[in-house]
Amino acid sequence: MTSSLPTLREIREAHSWKRSYERFLLVSRFIFRPVSFLVTWLAIRIGMTSEAVSWLSGVVGLTGCIFLISRNETLLVAGIGLLLLFNLLDCVDGSIARTMKTENPYGRFLDSICGGIIDLIFWAVVGVMAFRNPEYLLIQKIAPVPEFTWLIIGSLTCFLSIWLGYLEQTFDSLLRPTWEMPGVSENTSSPHLNIQQDTPDAVYRIANVVRIINHNLRVRETHYMILLIAFMGGSIDLFLVIFFLYYLLSNIVLMVIYSLRGAKVKKSFTKKSDR
Repeated sequence: MTSSLPTLREIREAHSWKRSYERFLLVSRFIFRPVSFLVTWLAIRIGMTSEAVSWLSGVVGLTGCIFLISRNETLLVAGIGLLLLFNLLDCVDGSIARTMKTENPYGRFLDSICGGIIDLIFWAVVGVMAFRNPEYLLIQKIAPVPEFTWLIIGSLTCFLSIWLGYLEQTFDSLLRPTWEMPGVSENTSSPHLNIQQDTPDAVYRIANVVRIINHNLRVRETHYMILLIAFMGGSIDLFLVIFFLYYLLSNIVLMVIYSLRGAKVKKSFTKKSDR
């Protein structure tokens, strides 16, 4: 029976179709994904299913979040470590499903729920972490503000990150099908940056770099690694403020872009009705 179990090479090959997506996700590509192949190899041999790993990842992630609101330094370190482990397990459950060909709607649902609940509360948790651990703050030492400010910024960052996803999902479901119809939009190479095919090379390269940076800033593994660096450098508040501004700017930019695209969609319908 052991001989029928997948090899490391087969596990990597089962993931090959996602390599293009993760090509520029540096933390995932060079840290989490290689380690996840080894953990997948082990998990399959001890009989773990993808659903079991999803449940485990949810428990690990929630425990990590609970630890992060502690005043104990050891628990804070453990909390960050558990979030990193949560992200690793989130890679493993999908890897098991793809390798063992056990992908199913329930597994995808469970994976989304167990991962989504951590994403939902993460920034609010960081706000509580900053509020309860002023010794790990940098801005607070330079320009003191009321300590509850970090609870507010954490909550706002949490809201903005959720709203950004909702904004994108709403555009994709309600406007994108019409926007991509012939005669409505120009050909673009990015869903968020309107990069035309005849764009000058220098502008295209800059826009592509911006797109790659934005892609990395949106994924949880980047958040967790930067949180670790911010914790070690005593600058959790700076980490929180940077992402608050990032999500605020992203929402404003996308709202403007989607509104302009919506106006073009409406115009195309007006032209059709006039014929």
